Amino acid sequence: MKVLIIGAGAVGFNIAKQLSAEGHDVSIVDNNSKLVRTINEKLDVSVFAGNGTSPSVLESAGVRDADIVLAITTSDEINIVVCILASQYGNGKKIKIARIRNSEFTDTDSLIKHNGFCVDHMINPDQIIVDSIIKIIKTPGATFAVDFPIGDIILRGFHVPEDAPLVGRNFSELEDIEYTDSFLIVYIQRGDEMITPTHSTEILPDDNIFVLISKAGLPYFLPMVNRRADEVEKVIIYRASRTGLQLARDLENSSIDVTMIEPEKDKAEMAAAYLKDAIVLHGDATEIDLLKEAAIEDTDIFIALSENEQTNLLTSLLAKKHGAKKAIVLTNDPALVPIINQVDVDVVVNPRLVTAGSILQHIRRGQILSIAKLGDSEAEAIELIAESGSEIVKKPLSKIKFPKKSILGAIVRNGTMLLPKGVDIIHPGESVVVFTLPEAIERVQALFSSTK
Repeated sequence: MKVLIIGAGAVGFNIAKQLSAEGHDVSIVDNNSKLVRTINEKLDVSVFAGNGTSPSVLESAGVRDADIVLAITTSDEINIVVCILASQYGNGKKIKIARIRNSEFTDTDSLIKHNGFCVDHMINPDQIIVDSIIKIIKTPGATFAVDFPIGDIILRGFHVPEDAPLVGRNFSELEDIEYTDSFLIVYIQRGDEMITPTHSTEILPDDNIFVLISKAGLPYFLPMVNRRADEVEKVIIYRASRTGLQLARDLENSSIDVTMIEPEKDKAEMAAAYLKDAIVLHGDATEIDLLKEAAIEDTDIFIALSENEQTNLLTSLLAKKHGAKKAIVLTNDPALVPIINQVDVDVVVNPRLVTAGSILQHIRRGQILSIAKLGDSEAEAIELIAESGSEIVKKPLSKIKFPKKSILGAIVRNGTMLLPKGVDIIHPGESVVVFTLPEAIERVQALFSSTK
């Protein structure tokens, strides 16, 4: 498949790296000569220096023959123009995807969705981050959250404290616990290592576990991983950014008390006028007196959403020192995610990593319904449809050879989650969730596809 990427930032680089490794023909356009040189040195892709809104540059980069065009620069307007230009080439089957941050463009009733702007899929990083944070807030103790479109399956990540009932148990012992038919621990992140568990794998303190679980089974699983995790009643959001305002507005519709801290007076006044019930304080979250005024000692989660990673980290550490139970930090640099994870921060969110996952969902067409990256690891959760005539439906699961480093997580049958150990065969049309590393994705797709 030929993929043309306009914008060589962190999202473009990560997607190009992954698609190139999977054997796709990838071209990248960017007007930053430094980025162009870096990509030329590090990736096996075609790189073109120039403006993505220039027809001649697009033609040189192969827009005419591209199957997919990704417009993922930092400018919404440039991304829209690129999609409009790309639509003028080829036979009309070209898929055009744009990263759009302005919610006026991405709302369901927006003009751009109904007036021929030639954008097939719009990816809004702010909305993705807000949705992810809200899912984490609504799952006590969670550090990672993804919901799947079909059935009642959810994926959650948890940090395992030393007094968790799961600590010291190996996976064969877990099978004797009640309700084990409603959850499956699919990966353990231990330091920099991503472990695919076996029967003898033991859960240790400070492990980060990724759990596939039915929504109905979640209340029974939570006490097993964290005895002290309570429902969230109060959050503090630092900075009235676009993401911060959207998150605060969405949380106002719940029973959670929201306080926002904004150091710039005009933005604080704007936030106060925009929000209905949230308390908005003008000041800096590095000021201890202001944190006390915000009732930091009663705060369940402090959420730092400024554009500056250092500020986010500093304010979060201060908030936790003075009473906040949990901290969520936003970072725009994917390379900083594992570093920040090493300090006293509970959740790190990265718009560029989650954006890459959403874009890959649209690129890997066919039987794939959704894709989610597992934190800062290379592992992916993929929801697929088992197509009629595919290898996966032709014989019992015991005779299917799954690729190494891949796990069949669950099957959705009649809207209900079933674990593989209780299923003999997958039927055509059923959806499944598979966990895999990039090198096995092609083989996994082949198992579920009727075409070779």
